[in-house]
Amino acid sequence: MSDLLKLQQDFCRHIYKKSDRKILKQTIYSESEALERLNIYRNNILGNFVSVLSSTFPITKKIVGDQKFDQLVQKFCQKFYSKSGDLNEFGTEFPQFLKSYEPKYLKDLAQLELFYHQSYFAKKSEEKLDLKKFKKLQPENFYKVKFTLNCGSVLFSSKFAIISIWQKERKVRNFLEAQFAVIHSNKVFSISETEFLFLSLILKKKPLFKIYEEICKKIKKDVDIGAMINRFIGDGTIVKFDL
Repeated sequence: MSDLLKLQQDFCRHIYKKSDRKILKQTIYSESEALERLNIYRNNILGNFVSVLSSTFPITKKIVGDQKFDQLVQKFCQKFYSKSGDLNEFGTEFPQFLKSYEPKYLKDLAQLELFYHQSYFAKKSEEKLDLKKFKKLQPENFYKVKFTLNCGSVLFSSKFAIISIWQKERKVRNFLEAQFAVIHSNKVFSISETEFLFLSLILKKKPLFKIYEEICKKIKKDVDIGAMINRFIGDGTIVKFDL
């Protein structure tokens, strides 16, 4: 290992964990002066990370409070270093990191915020379903159709009322209400459990008739498949179909 690489690694470890002081022996300054100088770097770096995660997880921050959020970010940074020069990619492990913290829905809330943040930077689908061609489908071919979702679509589910919490910033009567969403184009579309299942089966490239069969079997009643198709074509979630 080169001396320069070792120096860089010692510096990095100290920035993220102040108690690791190997770097102090490699400076020309006294320990106290070296600590003062290194604190400038630490404060700048951790300050940037707090700013980035505050922007990505604003409702999470509002719920836990500024002080606790800053403390969580500092603990997070000690376990998960930034691996990219693009700070928009920093914080992907943050929802999982929050799993052991209160309130219990914190992890799911942060996950929704992360998906929402990522959807802004995700590749946007330029395709739009050809309605004229779709309407000309023969009845015998309709149930063979395989749909394609918007390329940036992400499905989200939680046993907590996360979408309501995210929209209303905690002013929710019943936290224990399972909620579902599809996220794309920097938008969060609240959907039902049946619609979530419908979109999940589309992602698995199931033909429409198989989707219909599986949904009916799951919910044990008939379902208006046409209404779901119309909705998701209308909001840009479904962008293509094939036979």
